[in-house]
Amino acid sequence: MDSSKILTLVAVCIVLGGAVVPALSLDLVAILALSVLVLGGVLLPGEAVHGFGSTTLIVVASMFVLAEALQRTGAAQGITTLVENTAARGQRRLLLALLPVVMLLSGIMNNTGVVVLLLPLLVATCHEIKLSPSRLLLPLSYASIMGGTLTLVGTTTTLLVDGIVRQRLGADAGIAFFEILPIGLVFCAVGVAYLVFVGPRLLPNRTGLVTAVSADATREYMTGLLLENDSKFIGRKLTEFPELLKRMRVLQLIRGEEMVWPPLHEERLQADDVLLVKGRPEALVALFEEPGLSGPEDVQAGGRVAGIDVALAEVMVAPRSALDHLKVSEARFRDRFGVVVLAVMRHGEHLRHHLGALRLRVGDILLVQGEPESIGRLARNERDLVLLGGTPPPVRRKRKAPIALAATALALGASALGAPLSVCVLLAGLVVVSTGCLTSSDAYRSIDLRIIVVLGCMLGVGAAASKSGLATDIADQLLACGMWVEGGLGSRWEHYGVLAMIYLTTAILTEIVTNAGTAAIMVPIALETAERAEVSHRPFVFAVALAASCSFLTPIGYQTNLLVYGPGGYRLRDYLRLGTPLVILFWILAVFLLPIIYPF
Repeated sequence: MDSSKILTLVAVCIVLGGAVVPALSLDLVAILALSVLVLGGVLLPGEAVHGFGSTTLIVVASMFVLAEALQRTGAAQGITTLVENTAARGQRRLLLALLPVVMLLSGIMNNTGVVVLLLPLLVATCHEIKLSPSRLLLPLSYASIMGGTLTLVGTTTTLLVDGIVRQRLGADAGIAFFEILPIGLVFCAVGVAYLVFVGPRLLPNRTGLVTAVSADATREYMTGLLLENDSKFIGRKLTEFPELLKRMRVLQLIRGEEMVWPPLHEERLQADDVLLVKGRPEALVALFEEPGLSGPEDVQAGGRVAGIDVALAEVMVAPRSALDHLKVSEARFRDRFGVVVLAVMRHGEHLRHHLGALRLRVGDILLVQGEPESIGRLARNERDLVLLGGTPPPVRRKRKAPIALAATALALGASALGAPLSVCVLLAGLVVVSTGCLTSSDAYRSIDLRIIVVLGCMLGVGAAASKSGLATDIADQLLACGMWVEGGLGSRWEHYGVLAMIYLTTAILTEIVTNAGTAAIMVPIALETAERAEVSHRPFVFAVALAASCSFLTPIGYQTNLLVYGPGGYRLRDYLRLGTPLVILFWILAVFLLPIIYPF
């Protein structure tokens, strides 16, 4: 293996390593990988930055703007009526009505935005109908992922695949707007049937901590109680304190890194346990006066609760939030929002020590406390945080909704008829800004620059995989495996075997690497495989696009999976239980249907 292939492999390993180490920012990792390729001479500087001039990035940025316009004008909020009308009819009917609409929205909007839009609504709905959020939120995420397979703009992954194909084979070889629709419709139809009829048997019925913010929040609130060494509760059960259980509800026991959910009455308490309790302020006043009990410093004043007209809510750090990677102390929650952070939950882990030094991440759930007016303002005005209490974001420009819908529909319709997609969506973005659907500052803020940087760098990594010959070597190995399949099953199965391996490899990689990184690695391999086998590249390219998009097995495989992780109270095993049959099912469908829809 020559030096250029070795350096390309090093760059790929950097991308892989950056994806599995949470402390590393993926955009910085992508820049580092591209720098290695340039400094090592694999790519010329002009070749390395060529991806940043790609029409793919123009489309991605413009779609962010259009999705923000649809959300800000309330064009996508008619779905709330659907949820409200079907919620009382049961979980299956709600899923059957909700999931197709989510898929349709995700086909034209950023699917992360769709989940952020619906997450508070579904949490509040679950609260009203006495249904655990864990029964709905993971199907919501999966449906948004499947909906992204309906069109070229459904996910940034498909756009990246299209960009690499155009970069390698020319503009005429790109993916048409609705070219992926036939196989996407099959995936969505099978996915809805699976989630509606099989999903409820596999989903957990887990109690979460998310509570709706309502008038009751001024009468009761939650807080954490730390059991010190001299507490009378040490070594005893909660059932030995009936008066305590009458005055408040014990929602959760936190012991070190372990969280114990109700029922807790038979659990013997230990020193340094934290009880998360909910009750009326006067009951909590009495508890704080008990020796051996202490609460958060921010809610105490001389051993008593600082004020009794307070409310508590859970908020989630939103995608593209300015709080991402900031320390809690740097975010200045008290000054900016009028609330105090009592606890942070990340990936099911309750973080309560040294909160001020904790760096926030997208998807973190914060337990905040403040005056009801402060939490109300937070729900109405703050887009860095998503209130998980059922209070929908304000619709400030409702009269502009028809303009946002028309601009988006015309842009996508014109592209489907053959007009350049980049020009269509760029003009549509200009229309929504110039007509007041969005301010120019809102439009610029809606664009996730980290995704733009990652995509631009990944286009460069994909070019290096082709130029260095690394993709060719891997393609030869895949074809050798295909010849083995041919020997066992006959020549007509050779390409099916190679297609199956490409899909499966991509599906596995996308669970541990970002979708963009997986696509950048696998698309050049797919193109080289098709060229060496002297067949059409279409089925192989679409296999990569579908497998890289359909990430169902881990919370970190796709951002929507991460967003529902905390509010749903999920564990990794929940993703594996619900997602594994779906991944296998889609793998089988793709291997047998792709060559029919897009012949070799």
